[in-house]
Amino acid sequence: MKSIARSALAIIFALLLLSIAALAAYDLLVFQPRKADIRTILQSAAPEDRDPPQSIRRYILASHRPGYPASTRVARLLVARLGVSRDGGMLAWQAHTMLWDLLVSLHLSQDEVLALYSTLSYNGSGHGLSKLSQRLYAKPMSALSESEAATVVAITWSPSRYLGNQALLDRRRDILMARARAGR
Repeated sequence: MKSIARSALAIIFALLLLSIAALAAYDLLVFQPRKADIRTILQSAAPEDRDPPQSIRRYILASHRPGYPASTRVARLLVARLGVSRDGGMLAWQAHTMLWDLLVSLHLSQDEVLALYSTLSYNGSGHGLSKLSQRLYAKPMSALSESEAATVVAITWSPSRYLGNQALLDRRRDILMARARAGR
């Protein structure tokens, strides 16, 4: 019985080491070569997307639940933007996204994650929260009221759905504002 337990423990340990080695290899071969692309995205972003105002940051964080943080959304946006997984079907895309989520969390600061979120989020007719702010309110994000800032972030969750239904958009905005007040 002890030999079976020892063998099982050795197998589990070997699988754990293999998983860590695979993650390290993926990081080295796939993620690290794209860090320059990520830096370029950030450098070429609009100034307010590169450094979103506190109200926008608060609503971005409030728009995500603990099991789906902003870094997960950014990982998905980066995988799509950088063309990481063009082949292999849905399972490969999910695997790439899961790995990128982990690596984004490990390698990027929260400021970088929020800047990428603000820069890469689809706004209904392009990308970037600053462009959406200008289009909706004709003012920069730093000049938005709390309600306007929450609306800008709310739209990015599903632009076609929320831009076409004011009542739904208002409800989503109110949810974000309540979550932000509650500190979630």
